[in-house]
Amino acid sequence: MRLSEEKVRRIAERLHDELAEQGLLAYRDQSGAKPGTGRMVRIRAIYDAIVADLRQEEEIDAEVERVLATYSREIKGTERDILFRKHKEEIARKRGYLL
Repeated sequence: MRLSEEKVRRIAERLHDELAEQGLLAYRDQSGAKPGTGRMVRIRAIYDAIVADLRQEEEIDAEVERVLATYSREIKGTERDILFRKHKEEIARKRGYLL
């Protein structure tokens, strides 16, 4: 994964706190739950969504690498970057993944 687990956790916490501060989160803590428990659960859900998204993008990148490996000649530099981006957008679109 391109980001460490710690960095993803910090992103999830910040995203949660920013959304909560702006009043964009609608939730109800369970009655009798310890204070902060609901926040941890929500942060975990955001964390899991980010990790799933990163994994899906990694799978797309791996598929693009397999496609580029089928080319008859070696592709380098800017040409490779352009082809990588083109194939990634195409594969992502076919999978319904928004880049």
